Amino acid sequence: MSRLAARRAAMQMIYEQMLGGEGGQDTLLGLIAFESDEAADDTYIQALLDGMRERGEDIDREIASRSTTRELERIPVLVRSILRLAIYELAYLKDSPPEVIINEAVELAKRYGEDSDSKFVNGVLGSYVRENQGA
Repeated sequence: MSRLAARRAAMQMIYEQMLGGEGGQDTLLGLIAFESDEAADDTYIQALLDGMRERGEDIDREIASRSTTRELERIPVLVRSILRLAIYELAYLKDSPPEVIINEAVELAKRYGEDSDSKFVNGVLGSYVRENQGA
């Protein structure tokens, strides 16, 4: 499985959790017909989900501080799930180049969100990278 597919699966699980669901193994197997053929995929997705539970509030503060057009509560849950995933990866995992993480987050926003969401995601993540990683 590609890293993009694993990110898409993680984003959907984060989204489900934000809406009050469990976002667990049933989601992987049922909602998105996820078939992991590598233990690394499961490990990666679990690291993302654990990170969201541990650092979700910190990540939300990062999003809120960079959102100049929308208050955190007014950002659609889907977009917040994409931003949470990407900022967690940028801040804590650091196993992919920032450009790849941002590009794939923008692609997720284009695929699942509204027309303006991809630009919003790009702006928030670009601001985060410029401030925190000297890009």
